[in-house]
Amino acid sequence: MSDARDPFAMPNPQSMMGMDPSQMTETFRAMTQKSMEQSKEAYGRMKSAADEATRALESTMENAHQGSLQLSKKAIDAMRTNAELGFQHLDQMMAAKSFADIIEMQTAYVRKQIEMATDQVKDMQSLTQSVAQDMLKPGREAFQKASGNH
Repeated sequence: MSDARDPFAMPNPQSMMGMDPSQMTETFRAMTQKSMEQSKEAYGRMKSAADEATRALESTMENAHQGSLQLSKKAIDAMRTNAELGFQHLDQMMAAKSFADIIEMQTAYVRKQIEMATDQVKDMQSLTQSVAQDMLKPGREAFQKASGNH
């Protein structure tokens, strides 16, 4: 034991720090608990963001696949239509009675081909834009949700 009057006595550790050891333990425990809670919250936010990113990527890939199928189907339909029109034209040409009929049929066929090609290009452009929008939608929504812009 130290005597308060003893000039060579060691000072009390409690008086040096100004705090009781049991209070220090409680303070340390509270700080540790708060740190753990903050870490858990940060992990939860990170996991949630990673899950959202995964879902957005999966949706994007699914939309890209579906869009690719739609574009392929549209291209095949256009080729089928063009082939059928070509065969019909050849049948008509074989039944032509005169050279003037052939010229008239060929002119009508070329005009119809140009009109169909123009319509097909417009359809493909419209479908391509729609597919692009559908493909980008999950990523855009995930970004807006992550940035707080709903």
